[in-house]
Amino acid sequence: MPATNMVFRSSELLLPNGHAVRRCAGSSLPVQKLAVNIENKVDTKDLPRLHLFLQHLRQCMHTLKPNSDVIWYDAVTDEGDLDWQNCLNEKNRSFFAVSDGLFTNYTWSEGMAKLSANAAGERNFEVYMGVDVFGRNTFGGGGFDCDKALKVAREGEVSAALFAPAWVYETNQPPSFEIAQSRWWSRIEDCWPIARCSPIALPFFTDFNRGCGTRVAVEGKEVSTQPWFNLSCQNLQPILKVIALSESPLEVSMSHEAAYSGGSCIKLTGSDDSQGLVLLYECNVPVKTREIHTSYCVHVDDQLHICIALIIHRESSRIVVLLVEEGSQVQVPSTLKNCVVQQATRKADLETLNSESNKWIVRKHVLELGICALSQIYAVTYSHELDVKKLISLVEDNTLTTRTLITDSVAGSKDPEILHGMLGHLRISTEREHDRELPNIVFEGCEPQWTQKSEAWKSVSLTLRWGLVQMHSSPGNCQWVQYHVYISKDGESRGCSVSRGDPEFLGVSVVKAFSVQDLLISSSCTMLNFHVQAHCTCGLPGALTAPCIVSNSNSNPSSHLDSDISGPVLNKHAV
Repeated sequence: MPATNMVFRSSELLLPNGHAVRRCAGSSLPVQKLAVNIENKVDTKDLPRLHLFLQHLRQCMHTLKPNSDVIWYDAVTDEGDLDWQNCLNEKNRSFFAVSDGLFTNYTWSEGMAKLSANAAGERNFEVYMGVDVFGRNTFGGGGFDCDKALKVAREGEVSAALFAPAWVYETNQPPSFEIAQSRWWSRIEDCWPIARCSPIALPFFTDFNRGCGTRVAVEGKEVSTQPWFNLSCQNLQPILKVIALSESPLEVSMSHEAAYSGGSCIKLTGSDDSQGLVLLYECNVPVKTREIHTSYCVHVDDQLHICIALIIHRESSRIVVLLVEEGSQVQVPSTLKNCVVQQATRKADLETLNSESNKWIVRKHVLELGICALSQIYAVTYSHELDVKKLISLVEDNTLTTRTLITDSVAGSKDPEILHGMLGHLRISTEREHDRELPNIVFEGCEPQWTQKSEAWKSVSLTLRWGLVQMHSSPGNCQWVQYHVYISKDGESRGCSVSRGDPEFLGVSVVKAFSVQDLLISSSCTMLNFHVQAHCTCGLPGALTAPCIVSNSNSNPSSHLDSDISGPVLNKHAV
């Protein structure tokens, strides 16, 4: 979660009216852990108020945001001195008592982790040993050696807090960000096991969106070629652990070359004899329905074959379910009782979205597995025929696991022996796609502000707001969580107008509002039509709404022409 800074004057912080508490706890930001960092001397007469502030802040956070924490940073002592302790001890214990945890300074020594655990008693895991990834006097040296500090913290039975994990990017670590980032996080993972698996429930959807890209796609159709960045759009990221035989090299990376939805996909690179697995997700998903509906898509230009493998646990047995293309000739040896091959439905596998801007093949499967649990999701790659026996051995033999990413030279290679494949999305649900309840959307207003930029151009700024009504929870708990905003323009006569039937993509919002700032419009345009398209947790879109109409027929608008603007016509309509 991105860090958010709130700065207060000392007089504001210590006022008894609770303004600072309400400002922090009442923030609309999705804050789960709030770190309070005061790095100046505090007058002894103000210490009781500071303790009261922390108590009230903690109480408000817990009330307004369940499972949230208020963490005190180790700087000011119980006597008000600015004196970093680098551990929990008698000099900062009072602040630990009125908060949910202590974030220690970074210059601790090896024995301080265990001393902190002893001082905390039953709250030992609420002590977070600070680790500066930049290595500024931090234990272990930081950088790629952060795992040294984490190991000591773990052995001391306390928690740890990594400061500035963007170090890889900010210092431009070689040979590339992708490779260096994977190397850094793999060292963290090796010394600090994963607390829980994801996903843990259905429906599950990912288009491998990283929250940035050089284009935007919606269900295979490219709707924008502008570079963008919006971490709110990021999906659950895959593990990308490669499992392949040494004679069958296989590499994997996140790629912005193409996208089925969002701005990225998974790219696999191998050779003419490649066969292997890529672990996408470790999960713990109980399935209690009769049917599971899945879909995924591959690129039409793929040279490597790609399918999906699900590891299912039913009663005391483990089953490998291969989701292959329709008409596949994959054969399972009679000696393998724990492997099932499921072909895509014929109608779905022919859903080839092949045009100049859309080159994806969607494969859909319906599985009848009964009560079971989904534990792992793999991408399976092969260049010719899929050897199921070898595939099962790869699943069972973890000693063959390697972690590798494509270097820039390999990814861009024109060598004919290097083959590529792309995976665009993955959906697993207990519902059929058409079983979703569609919401009604009501536009609530936008208050446009117009500015004349030149004789040929004017601009508009507004915040479009809407609400959902008559919402009904669907059986599979597939909720509407994302909104795509489009615009069409009427009245333009310069040969560049966009008709209502072909709206232009503006952006994505995860709340029921969208701000437009200084959008350039031809002076001859007299009407703007804003449309919203809701997308659910399954990754499926609703219909494009009827327009919210914003009119401005004045030929010489200014930034203060609200009284001259025809108010927006707000239409209630179903998505």
